[in-house]
Amino acid sequence: MKTVVIVFLVASVCIHCAIPSKQNIRKKRAWIVDSLSMEEEHSGPFPYKLGDLNIEKTIMEEYFIHGQGIDKDPKGILSVKTNGSIYALGKVDYEEYKKLRITLTKENTNVAVDIVIQDVNDHAPVFNKEVYEITIDESTPQGEHLVTVLATDADQFGTANSLFTMKIISVSPQTLNTEFFIEQTEGDVIGKIYFKGCLDYEETQKYTILVEAKDHGEKVQLSSTSTVIVNIIDKNNHLPEFTRTSAFTEVKAQRSGEPVCRLQVTDKDSRGSAAWRARYSLQGDEAQRFKIQTDPETNDGVITVAEPLNNEERSNFSLIATVENEEPFFYCRVTGRPRHGLWDVEHSRGRPSSTSVSLLFTVIRKDASEPSVFVEIMNHVGVMERMETGRMLDVKKFSMCLSEKNTVITAVDPDLYSPSFHFELMGDVKGKWKLHSNYGTTVRLIKESAVRAGNHELTLKISDSQGQFSLQTLSVHVCDCDVSANCHVHRAPTIQLNIAAVTAIVISILVLLGILMMACQIKGRAKKSAMSSFLSLDEEHNQSLSSDTFERRETDYMCFEPQG
Repeated sequence: MKTVVIVFLVASVCIHCAIPSKQNIRKKRAWIVDSLSMEEEHSGPFPYKLGDLNIEKTIMEEYFIHGQGIDKDPKGILSVKTNGSIYALGKVDYEEYKKLRITLTKENTNVAVDIVIQDVNDHAPVFNKEVYEITIDESTPQGEHLVTVLATDADQFGTANSLFTMKIISVSPQTLNTEFFIEQTEGDVIGKIYFKGCLDYEETQKYTILVEAKDHGEKVQLSSTSTVIVNIIDKNNHLPEFTRTSAFTEVKAQRSGEPVCRLQVTDKDSRGSAAWRARYSLQGDEAQRFKIQTDPETNDGVITVAEPLNNEERSNFSLIATVENEEPFFYCRVTGRPRHGLWDVEHSRGRPSSTSVSLLFTVIRKDASEPSVFVEIMNHVGVMERMETGRMLDVKKFSMCLSEKNTVITAVDPDLYSPSFHFELMGDVKGKWKLHSNYGTTVRLIKESAVRAGNHELTLKISDSQGQFSLQTLSVHVCDCDVSANCHVHRAPTIQLNIAAVTAIVISILVLLGILMMACQIKGRAKKSAMSSFLSLDEEHNQSLSSDTFERRETDYMCFEPQG
């Protein structure tokens, strides 16, 4: 019995070894087929052959063919013929399918064929923003990082199709002293934008930069663009400048709190900004007796008397007025443009800078009730008026050539201590006539290009520091002096008046010589006649005034007294 059991076990083992298992059959009959390749987004024509399988036709007919591209997504893209040839029937997108697998099955045998999808350059680099917008200060130094741009490419990572280079292809506007550039590390997806040189708000307030990203595709290079807008904020690169280098004015004794002088400055920075707003100060002995403040509307420096002054103690005060802006001054200038690297520039930020003007104040005793007399002495225009009555004593016409741009009008106080006046053109004069400045004793009347040849009447309002004013009419004849020889005919009445005045003076002198008994009365009348004769511009009468008088007229009104 024991012998029978052993024989049975040996026989079972032999039978088991002789019959192959299902696993052994699959391994024995498996074929390894080389992978085929298929270009993505192939344009056809379809179908086109991808390759052949090394299987006999009779055997292929015994296999069941299925898998991706056959009966799985993407369906209907591949076809396997009975002779083992594989054909492409349509397009495949690499970004969706990197590989397709076909399976051939026969009983216990499976054959897998991989179709590798080859990436083609069908995606351009794309920026993460269509528009980048930043704002920087005008004082920003060159080489400072401005903005970073980012782009990505959906093609196969690490291939030439997915690598790209950024560059600036245009800048608008193009300025001489500013150049933008972009830096990008090889293979990186970001670019950093900088600039060389100096920014200038007065030259342009905004730059528009077009940035391009182009890939390295072998057959075709694809690209896209993004816009970078750089806004410039005006900073203080222009110092305020006094309109005059020195000034003289007179201050009434025993008064305080009254404006006595108005200093004017010009500044090219943006009006109303901290770079434009002026900050004044006074230096010198006894400077504490005066105070200077900024007029927020005009940016003028208005000086007032802080403490009453006594002309017997001290009659003259010499001071220095200094002006600077609320914002620190900066400076930038290009001195060289080397081909590589940043440019050569002179640049400073936060540098304290100011300009100054010399002032002379003379303390006087003056009767405020004393009337003022206005005399316009330019272009033979004589206008005389007593402010307390408003009575017009004389109005003269004058002429201008069409080619002339401006003329000067002056108001004078006969006691030679006139304060500044305020001038204003009344009526419809916009675009035709204007005044260069409104304060002072002399203003410039500017003729606009819209004024045509002919007669024009202008109404001029002249006010003094006490608030009294006069409305005066100026008759201006404009003619084309290149065409007409009689352009100055309108000066004739003035000339006639001058002759009449001279005649009256001569008669007065004869009467003075003939009637010695009335010498005192005649002398008094001669003084009044001398004042009337000042209205004429006759050169002989001008010479009769001392040179000191005209020198005083030159400097007396360089300080502007605000309108009362």
